[in-house]
Amino acid sequence: MLRPIIYPYKLQSESAKALSNSLSDLRCKRVRENGNYSHYDNHLVINWGNSRFPNWWNENIYIVNNPKSVAKAQNKHIALECMLNKVRIPSFTTFKDVAERWIKKDRVAVARKLLRGCGGRGIYLIDNENDLPECTLYTRYVKKSDEYRIHIFMGTITFMQKKMLRNGSVGNNFQIRNYNNGWIFGSKNIAVPQDVVEQALLAVEALNLDFGAVDVGWQESSQKAFVYEVNTAPALEGTTLDLYSQQVRNWINICS
Repeated sequence: MLRPIIYPYKLQSESAKALSNSLSDLRCKRVRENGNYSHYDNHLVINWGNSRFPNWWNENIYIVNNPKSVAKAQNKHIALECMLNKVRIPSFTTFKDVAERWIKKDRVAVARKLLRGCGGRGIYLIDNENDLPECTLYTRYVKKSDEYRIHIFMGTITFMQKKMLRNGSVGNNFQIRNYNNGWIFGSKNIAVPQDVVEQALLAVEALNLDFGAVDVGWQESSQKAFVYEVNTAPALEGTTLDLYSQQVRNWINICS
């Protein structure tokens, strides 16, 4: 029986800790990037959002979610480049004048000051070209009816969620649907368009990931889905924790 080893982007990661605890009966443990961990043939190393190869790695060690692929997914610009012409994504540019033209035509553009931000950090919606800041990346804003998160593990859809308003929240920002704006992920009684699922699968494949949580916007008017990003260390609690734990167990059974 293989022993799961969690290699997190930081040892204090709550989701990595929760996943490790849920697999404690398999003697799962978390290991440091520069620690004294020794790899054995019966170890299955699962990378939880770390874009760097550890000092104990060698080419004979297989890591679920190769750090090189994680690095691509975490950098918004590189991720979009990898998905270009393979996945339906918003138009993007590094040129400010192009983004200014988008604002003139669409009345809004997205300025990204952080290429590795999460949870909406570093994202600014600009509706006046005179207010457009200097950024390393701009994306064209795509109007969406709904937003989904599709969890994929080894080419299989494991769980699907939809952004919903938190109970008691006004949620008046429908453009950036994050927790601070009153939005959470829900899974009860949701219908997910097929194109959302298909684009999510293509995104994980384009980035050469073994697993990922794909954030996808759905545009009802065009009946098209647009991939925003792929998370390589998604938050885990309740159902998502149980499902990821079970997927690891299933994969261990397949590999054993």
